[in-house]
Amino acid sequence: MVKKELRIMYKFVTGFALIVIILWGCKDEMSKTGLGLLPTGDLVSVRKHTIDKEKIKAYTVTDEKQRTDETASNLLGSFNDPVFGKTTTDFACQFRLNSYPDFTKNAQPDSLVLYLYYTEVYGDTITPQKLNVYELASDLSFEEKYYQYVNLKGLSYGELIGQKSFLPKFRLDSLSKVYGSTKKAPKDTIIQEIAIKLDQKLIQKLMTADTLTMSDNVKFMKYFKGLYVEAGNLNTGGAIMKIYTVAGQNSKGIGSYLVLHYHNSEKDSLYYSYAISSNAARVNRFTHDYSTSRFATSLDKRDHLDSLIYLQTTGGLASKIFIPTLSNWSDSTDCAINKAELIFQVDTILTDTTAMKLLPPPYKVILSAIAEDGSLYFPSDLGFSQAYFGGYYYSKDKTYRFNIAKHLQEMIAKKKGKENYGFYLSTDARNTIFRRVVLKGTTSKTGIRLDITYSKIK
Repeated sequence: MVKKELRIMYKFVTGFALIVIILWGCKDEMSKTGLGLLPTGDLVSVRKHTIDKEKIKAYTVTDEKQRTDETASNLLGSFNDPVFGKTTTDFACQFRLNSYPDFTKNAQPDSLVLYLYYTEVYGDTITPQKLNVYELASDLSFEEKYYQYVNLKGLSYGELIGQKSFLPKFRLDSLSKVYGSTKKAPKDTIIQEIAIKLDQKLIQKLMTADTLTMSDNVKFMKYFKGLYVEAGNLNTGGAIMKIYTVAGQNSKGIGSYLVLHYHNSEKDSLYYSYAISSNAARVNRFTHDYSTSRFATSLDKRDHLDSLIYLQTTGGLASKIFIPTLSNWSDSTDCAINKAELIFQVDTILTDTTAMKLLPPPYKVILSAIAEDGSLYFPSDLGFSQAYFGGYYYSKDKTYRFNIAKHLQEMIAKKKGKENYGFYLSTDARNTIFRRVVLKGTTSKTGIRLDITYSKIK
């Protein structure tokens, strides 16, 4: 029985091997099967084409103004960037009641403290920051739109009610289990606290509010409109901190508070917290001074093509990119775009790409197309996925890359609304984090390039 099975297996293996040999010998002929049935012009070949820096124009512009209301975090501080000049960020916010406060039993105030929390510092940690606190005199509206140049000091009383000088801190937590942090390679950032004691007059105002005012948040916020935290002026150094204002809207689960510490005839160490909730208005102010920067004289000038282009969050800087021959680059329209990769190279001298990344570049940049009326829209390629479209920072070769294959195909096909008016390159998360990056411009040795892979019908 065993011998019979072996004979059958031998015949099967021998026959299979013979078939493979025959087919292998015929593979060249089989690969040509049907070619005689196709017209000569129907053959397809894959080609590559590069639009290099000589045919691309790019210049730095002032970014569009940013909305700054109701963000989950707020930026605070003054930073003199050696490349980008000075940026100042500060904010105002409302506070809401958590419950009805119990100021009975001969309650007596001890202190009123504004607690601000942060984990991120962009800049140095050796220059003292000075913060000034004012009470708001005008209402902040949760429904109103606010933009980066809002005059928050003009919405406040002129009297200073709190002041704090401090050194920003940045430390990594080796004991945390978050992000795989270890003693040898700590990764999770320790939460830092800024505590600012406020004036006695505001304490009295809060503790002597009547029952009707303290029974309803709308009435309370009319009575106490909130606070404006101003970053003091710095002429050198400095930093910008990302303040966690609203609890529950960040991975840390932390938020900032105004806390009234008090005691009564029965207990010591009592406190009442006024929260910055998601329903409280929060507004940032961003200002930039580029007068000391190397690009100050060329900013917003289309006829000046620099060897570098500059991007910055907080409504700072962006770039306009023009490729005049983009819509007619091919020798005919009988082609299908497989891939069109627009590549921007980071300048590693003026951008911190080291492992420490004290001034890290943006995690992602945004590429928009410019319409005929000057408005912006996203290329169709983003509809596939963000990963396909690109824009992320690649640390391996220090680049940002975008695939605009479908957008280019639509331009070649002269699809309405997809005409070639250029691109707008800006940073991601422009109103919630502080980042900046310097890229190689079209007149640099590296430049900007567009690599196109397409299928051509012969």
